[in-house]
Amino acid sequence: MPDILTDFSKASAADAVEANLFAFFQHLSNWPRVEVRDDGDCVCTISDLPFPLFNSVMRATLDGERASSVIDARMQSCRDRGVPMLWWTGPSTRPSDLGQRLSNLGFIVEPAFGMTADLKAGHSTNSVSGSDPETGIVAIERVSDRATLDIWSQVLCDGFGAPRSFGEAFSEMAEAIGLDDDSPFRHYLARIEDRPVATCSLFLGAGVAGIYDVSTLPERRRAGVGAAITRRAMRDARDDGYRMAILHASQQGLGMYRSLGFETICNIGQHVWAPESLER
Repeated sequence: MPDILTDFSKASAADAVEANLFAFFQHLSNWPRVEVRDDGDCVCTISDLPFPLFNSVMRATLDGERASSVIDARMQSCRDRGVPMLWWTGPSTRPSDLGQRLSNLGFIVEPAFGMTADLKAGHSTNSVSGSDPETGIVAIERVSDRATLDIWSQVLCDGFGAPRSFGEAFSEMAEAIGLDDDSPFRHYLARIEDRPVATCSLFLGAGVAGIYDVSTLPERRRAGVGAAITRRAMRDARDDGYRMAILHASQQGLGMYRSLGFETICNIGQHVWAPESLER
């Protein structure tokens, strides 16, 4: 049993929101297509894949005088490979004006809200399937094989408006991390009348349960499916002994997550940049 976080103070919760993400990226070392580097100043992943997620920078704790040279080096690394970059910022980021520095260099920021929930609270992990006049019967399964993972990835892409090629790469990555019962990275697929309609991922790391990849097909939104599949992941984490769930919510998802017992703890910045060759 891993060390389960039991400190629910605001400072501890904010740390957990970032630490779970950092722990996930360390697992990418299991996938040969991504290189994980930790030089002390920050952790970065680099690949030849044209998707920002696989070329990320996080856990930056930079001296103000060195920040510019580190940013330049990371940007040049992506230029050399012709890939876009995603730079994560949060409460631990140093210097405090790093987000503004990135914006000045052409990074586009998509703000997110770091949220946490107490998994022992009954309302957040109640029934995850049943009949509803809008959704019909929602059946939720945990993905355990590559064929189902490929279906899951297609729904993820269609829900987020991402290219199918991203889903193919994501499936390969998730399979490399593992799909067995002991894997820390788990995926859930919701079906209505046997049609796949929604996705969710659960990453167990840094003593907490991270909720990611919650996506619903456009025609099935605002009908409770996203909440149902998120509750299933939360329930499984609770049954494994975890006390806290964390996630990074968009503005659009705040209402749903609050209904599941999540509270906003901190701000997370997702700063995306692409080399000039890609922009053209």
